[in-house]
Order: sequence, then C-alpha cells, then structure tokens
Amino acid sequence: MNQVKAEFSKKWKELGSGKKAAEELGVNPKSFYKYAAGTDLPRIEVLRDAHRKWGIKWDLMDTSALLKTTAPISAEQLVLPLIRTIREEDVEVVEVAPTNDSNLRVILKIRFSAEKNFQTAKNRIHVRRP
Repeated sequence: MNQVKAEFSKKWKELGSGKKAAEELGVNPKSFYKYAAGTDLPRIEVLRDAHRKWGIKWDLMDTSALLKTTAPISAEQLVLPLIRTIREEDVEVVEVAPTNDSNLRVILKIRFSAEKNFQTAKNRIHVRRP
C-alpha cells in the first residue's frame, strides 16, 4: 500500500493533476485520490494498467499476474472438439450474466443428437455447478 501511495502521488505531481492521472488509468478521480493518500488499495486491473502505462514495477507483487492476457488469442481457442459437431439450431442461450469485472457466466442448453458419432450417456462429460 505504501508503494501504491508513493507511485500514485509521484504520478499526480508529474502530471500536475490527480484528475489527469485518474483519466490515464481509467479510474474515478475520487478513487485515485484515495490510492494516492494510502487509504485504499486499487484492484489488480488498476495496478496492471499502472504497470503497463507508467512502467511501475511493483515490489511485493508477482508481475506475471499483471501480465496475463484475459482475452483469447484467437476465436479458435474457444471451440471444443465436441462443440464443433453441434448445429446452431441445437443451442439455446439460457442465461448471460456478469459475475465480476473480468468474468461472464453463460448458461447454454445444448441438444445432442442420438446418432452414433456422439458420446453415449455412460461416457458423457458431467459438469458440476458451484
């Protein structure tokens, strides 16, 4: 928290305005002032953005956590082999809801064909919901 306070205060002085610094990070100015005062700790996404945009090296944090990509490299990564055989008309979107800043919960209803090339009921993959 002390390093966040020092780095954010330094950037505030460098830019001449806490509002400008907040805009660069994409945070609310009130939140930025709290970070710079040392009364609040920013989310990991804010620390990651400060690392990327301002080159801040966080002392007590594993930088690999900051550098992980959240978006897939290609759309092909999202396609599972089993899903490739499913027709669009066999898929129904039941629910789409955000769970937090970086996750989205999607519930699908998929109708599988009774053809021989699909898994038998005994070999189907079972998914447990938390």
